[in-house]
Amino acid sequence: MQEERRMILKMIEDGTISAEEGIKLLTALGEKEADKKTESASSASSTTTTHSHEVSQHVDVDRRTDTGYKQSEEKMSGFASKFSEFVDDAVNKIKELDLDFNFGSAQQVQHVFQHKDVFLKEADIHIENGSIELRPWNEKDIRIECDVQVYRVRSAEEARREFLRDAQFSFSNGKLRLESRKKTMKVNTVIYFPTDDLEKIKLYTFNGKISGEEIPVHVFSLKAVNGKVNFSRIDAKEVAIETVNGTIDLGRLNAVDGSLKTMNGTVRVEAARGNIDAESVNGSIYYHLSEPSQSKAYVKTTTGSIHVYVPNNAKTEGELKSTVGSINCHLPTMSVIEEKKEFANKRLTFIANKEGDGHFYIEAEAATGSVNVKNS
Repeated sequence: MQEERRMILKMIEDGTISAEEGIKLLTALGEKEADKKTESASSASSTTTTHSHEVSQHVDVDRRTDTGYKQSEEKMSGFASKFSEFVDDAVNKIKELDLDFNFGSAQQVQHVFQHKDVFLKEADIHIENGSIELRPWNEKDIRIECDVQVYRVRSAEEARREFLRDAQFSFSNGKLRLESRKKTMKVNTVIYFPTDDLEKIKLYTFNGKISGEEIPVHVFSLKAVNGKVNFSRIDAKEVAIETVNGTIDLGRLNAVDGSLKTMNGTVRVEAARGNIDAESVNGSIYYHLSEPSQSKAYVKTTTGSIHVYVPNNAKTEGELKSTVGSINCHLPTMSVIEEKKEFANKRLTFIANKEGDGHFYIEAEAATGSVNVKNS
């Protein structure tokens, strides 16, 4: 657990979290270490590991006979992913606890904003404290259901007045705008909207998750400071998603250009086509190409590992890099173009399934974790 403590102290030093948040993380880490001592003792005796390798169908850069080195490397990779998820969950809990501690108890109210028979082209949603959930529907109306907790008020009536004074809702010239900027209230929103003419969506939260169902749009922009991002499907020309503390999970992404970035969190995405740039500082990245296509992926992480899954019949070309971790490329009929096994500088350039469908190009780079490419 010493490495976790060093990372928390580094986050405090860099200003990623405050000193108070760091103290709470260290406290939570101590409790977690105590709870896991008995679990590790009971599970160690029942854990088994199996390995299988296919000759001439994969390349493991820096394969060593010393299995102890390999196992320690895998533990480092697993630690990075688990720690990033721990930070993600812990910081979310800290934000909620701090709000209750600073502002006292809250009054809860519900409110619905609605606009009938709309021609929606653009949506701009800004929620300082609270969640955003998008639900497309076949109606021509916009309906926004708000579940609000208002602090520093004495009654529900006062809470409602305070919320309506702060919240800005408007619809004009095809543009929907909803804004709540007060940190002394938590506004959880569920937004129902038509998508037939939708061109642009812009979302922002300071403290709260953002989620949604199938979203068809031309331009999709999302920024979150402290919150998870989860969408079942996004179809767009341009997608830009960025969060500081939170995972990014996209069940399906169809985009010409996509950018997915998080400071502390795991990135999971299934893409059908397009150019995807995925990056995490403290977290692993899982990229799944769902079908052979003309696609490119640029994937980078500092403390996590990279896992890329490619269809069996897809022509695949790429360059894989790792500073400390291993490079494992498990693809059939693969030709190695260039390979380096130097300490702190491992690289593999390859092409596989030359006669396959489409053309998938991957550039992947991990500092401390491993880089893994295989068929899905």
